[in-house]
Amino acid sequence: MNNTKIDPWNFDSAYPSPDNTHTVTYSDLEEMAIGAPLNGQCFLHFPNGRSIKLGGWCGGPPVWEPDGKRFALPLWKRKIFVGTVQQLAIIDVTSLEMKIYNKIFSVLDVQSFIKNIIKGCNTPLNKCEPVLFDIEKEKVGKIVDLK
Repeated sequence: MNNTKIDPWNFDSAYPSPDNTHTVTYSDLEEMAIGAPLNGQCFLHFPNGRSIKLGGWCGGPPVWEPDGKRFALPLWKRKIFVGTVQQLAIIDVTSLEMKIYNKIFSVLDVQSFIKNIIKGCNTPLNKCEPVLFDIEKEKVGKIVDLK
């Protein structure tokens, strides 16, 4: 039995949905820098064998909503004048849409996704700043059609 805490520095390569119909997987996981959080390519797999690449610089771990229709995924981004930050993406497996929100984080540790609320922690190894992210109230920066 593995008792290691799952967080942005240590997470698995596969996350099935609660209803076991879809799976989020990572490949080529590596540290951003020595001792830094992990990043890698991220894919969404469907029951029919289809897969969609969600990005090449994804953080983790993702967190599924209890019904298995959406999940929250931290994405790494380089921003001019700011540096490397994370943004939150919500992927809807029914509509095949990925919404990327404008709000930026240092390191986002997503811990739960219930209804429209994501709870987590920003910069969990240094000073944990609680995150309460309402996807209905936060500004969407980009919508990606995954079809």
